[in-house]
Amino acid sequence: MYKTPEFDQDLYHTWLKERASAMATMKQSHFVTLSREFGCDGYPTAMKLCDLINRKKKLSPWLVFSHAMMEKLVSGEKLTPELINEVSEKRYRFVNWFIDGLVPDYLKSTESQVFETMRTMILNLVEKGNCIIVGGGSQIITNSLDPEKFLGVHVRLIGTEAFRIKQAARKFGVSRADAPEYIRKKQDARDRFIEDFTGRPAQDRYLYNLILNNDKSTPDVMAQTIFSYLTARGIV
Repeated sequence: MYKTPEFDQDLYHTWLKERASAMATMKQSHFVTLSREFGCDGYPTAMKLCDLINRKKKLSPWLVFSHAMMEKLVSGEKLTPELINEVSEKRYRFVNWFIDGLVPDYLKSTESQVFETMRTMILNLVEKGNCIIVGGGSQIITNSLDPEKFLGVHVRLIGTEAFRIKQAARKFGVSRADAPEYIRKKQDARDRFIEDFTGRPAQDRYLYNLILNNDKSTPDVMAQTIFSYLTARGIV
C-alpha cells in the first residue's frame, strides 16, 4: 500500500534558511513543476530529479514539495490537511463562485479558501526558487510569471489506462476490476478542481516544456531526461 511521504520539518527549515540567504543576490528563481495523470510516478521522479540536481555540490540545495506536503504547510485550525485534501477533490459549484464574488475574504467558501491558500504557498515557494513542486495546479498558477524573474520548467507525466490500472492496484491496493473507476474518479475530481479555479485544463499540452510517457520510461529515466533539459537550459 502506498504511503504519503513524510514531511521533514528540519530539512524544510534548513532549505528556508539557505534560500533566504540566496535571495539577497538572486536575479532569477529556478523551479520545476511536475504534473501527472493519476497513477503515474510523480513523486518518485521528483525525488530522483532532486537527487541528481543536489549532486552538483556547487548549487544551493533543491527540495521537493508534494501536494500532501503543501497541505501540511498551509494547514491550520480551520484548514486541516484532511479538509484540504477532501476539498481538492470536489467540484467548485456555481453557487460558490457567485457567493465568493459578493462577500469579504473571510466569508468565502471553503473551496475558494483552500485554493487561494495553496496558490499563495506555491507562489511563495517559486519566489524562493530551487524547488520541485508536484501537483496542486502549480504548472498553471506559475505559467504566466515573468520569465525574466521566474524561470520554470513544466513537466507532465502521462500513461495509458492499462499502465495506470496496474499502478493503482500496486500502490493503493485497488482490485483490477475496481481500478478503472477509481482512477477515473480521482483524476476527474482533481482536474475539475484545478480547471474551475485556474480556467485551464491540466491536460493542455501547451503548458509544458516536456511530456513524458511513464509506460515507456522509469522514474530514473524520466528524472535523467528532465535533468538533461535543465542542464541544457542553464538552470543546473
